[in-house]
Amino acid sequence: MRKPLLLLVLLSMALAARAQEKLSYLLQTVDVAAYPNATFEVRGQVLIEDKARHGGAIACAVASLDKKTIKSHFDRYGMESYKPGAWTALSVSGRIDGQANKLSVGMFFSGRGRYYFDDFELLITSKGKTVSMPLGNAGFEADTLRPWYVGDYKEMANVRLTTDKARSGRQSLLIDNSRAESEVYGDNTRRGRYATVNGVRLYYELYGAGEPLLLLHGNNSSINAFSQQIPELAKSYQVIALDSRGQGSSQADTTRLTYELFADDAAALLDVLGVDSARVLGWSDGGNIGLLLAMRHPRKVRQLASMAAVLYNDDKSVSPKLNAQLRRQLTEMKGRGVTEADMEYRLKNLLLTEPHIAPDALAQIKVPVLVMAGENDIVRREHTALIAAKLPRATLKIFRKAGHEAPTEVTEEFNRTVLEFFAGRR
Repeated sequence: MRKPLLLLVLLSMALAARAQEKLSYLLQTVDVAAYPNATFEVRGQVLIEDKARHGGAIACAVASLDKKTIKSHFDRYGMESYKPGAWTALSVSGRIDGQANKLSVGMFFSGRGRYYFDDFELLITSKGKTVSMPLGNAGFEADTLRPWYVGDYKEMANVRLTTDKARSGRQSLLIDNSRAESEVYGDNTRRGRYATVNGVRLYYELYGAGEPLLLLHGNNSSINAFSQQIPELAKSYQVIALDSRGQGSSQADTTRLTYELFADDAAALLDVLGVDSARVLGWSDGGNIGLLLAMRHPRKVRQLASMAAVLYNDDKSVSPKLNAQLRRQLTEMKGRGVTEADMEYRLKNLLLTEPHIAPDALAQIKVPVLVMAGENDIVRREHTALIAAKLPRATLKIFRKAGHEAPTEVTEEFNRTVLEFFAGRR
């Protein structure tokens, strides 16, 4: 495949996936001129040796190529859907454009990690018959990588055929991207730091200059959740973006997870950084943590902007469908052999069992608080109004045409609202 054409294919994939870091890719091209308007399915296997770093994603990808157009098809998978060390099947299907003469098939992926690939297959269905199209070196059993093309390999520590792990046969392809430099929010090798706090190593990143502003993300998330806020906030403040205990790149121990523990961690980190008090922006679980930080460590919080927080979890505070989904997910995880000590299990269980904040206890928060939610939020409107009503110095903001993901759904309005509040204009 000619390089300009390859780059166009990757660009179309990148735009659709909205990837925030450099993409790496594994592709080869197949002649499909004999199958106009046929349907296809590409299958592949991937094993991620350890949980990839923030922003990680992987996709099974196909692009229909002709002289004038490139039509891409792909399914994108977040890294949270993988069990480290286990082979996972990925696939993508679609229809070959009537004018296409070639398909470019393979994978693209982001996030620092060690990736193994094996057992690719291309199936084409035409006129009621399904045929398996030959892919070159589909199981990586040859002594050469060709005809596969690996992109960005020069920035990786190692790209090689290996017998260490193979789903079938004797070999698979290893792409070791674990040491590549990254400047992605939540995986910034230049700005990332660690601090030992309350017995665990917490990961944080610093951006901008000025008065400190602490960011607290949601459940089973990371600093990367604030990718659309950090650039704007860093223009006015020194942003301290924190991965909460056991999430992102922060360490965990066996201590029972509570929002009080997360709040104490945040206060201790500010102590380590020599910050007497900070503005705080918390989203979802981060909003819960922000409220408790202001209650348990009042001198640490100058102002608080809280997006979609809850005081407790019942059908009057959050959507009953969410709780039903969480219970079902926990049951399914146990069915797969996931133990209650698993961090993902612990974090989902946290959503069901915490927090336990009495509404009247909010009266002890004396600093200004911006209480936010989306009009279609999983947090019930009445509950958000209750939080605002119980806070002595609250400002209530409901984002129209947005839900729990308002910081990414109505980014400009959200950022403006937060900045105006911190500047004292709300």
